[in-house]
Amino acid sequence: MFLRCRSRGTPIPFNLSFLFSSSLSNHPFIPFLLALCPLGGVCNMAALPTAELSDANATHVASGDVRVLHPVFKVYGQATAFSGPIVTVKVFEDNVLVRELVETKGEGRVLVVDGGGSLRCALMGGNLVQIAYNMGWAGIVVNGCVRDVDDINACNIGVRALASHPLRSNKKRTGEKNVPVYVGGTFIREGEWLYADNDGILVSKFELSN
Repeated sequence: MFLRCRSRGTPIPFNLSFLFSSSLSNHPFIPFLLALCPLGGVCNMAALPTAELSDANATHVASGDVRVLHPVFKVYGQATAFSGPIVTVKVFEDNVLVRELVETKGEGRVLVVDGGGSLRCALMGGNLVQIAYNMGWAGIVVNGCVRDVDDINACNIGVRALASHPLRSNKKRTGEKNVPVYVGGTFIREGEWLYADNDGILVSKFELSN
């Protein structure tokens, strides 16, 4: 079982199933913990600032191991800073595969949705973002549009997208999961790391430290 504490930053998953063992299930602290951390998420800890990361890893930036995405993404969701290992999906005006992924356990990962930069419909709305939050995803980056902006902004998860659009996408299940995608001026691969905050988005071939 995973919980998400409502605080800003990178989600770090903790398996808290031991709290619900027979010996602890009646402990008076359990209801208080659940009130603070709704079921289905992960506990957040502070994300490393992208500016500090880029300064501390200047040699990796120069080599291309760390890349900065083009500053074209708008900020949505309450978690303005997030990071984690990347899961990719490539679609075009069709979000069935996106739903399939967010309905799996996120475990503190970041979903990168390459929607081909389409501005003609939304690939995610409030319902899918809420599911992603409940399943423990750290954040979502959409090379395309979202909708239900007020609902997304009420959710404690980080979301980046090019714009908002009221129209929903197709439901034909076209696209590919877990493939290299080209987003924000760079190729992004499954298993790389993404760091996002109000300054921008970094992608790295490996986990970074400052």
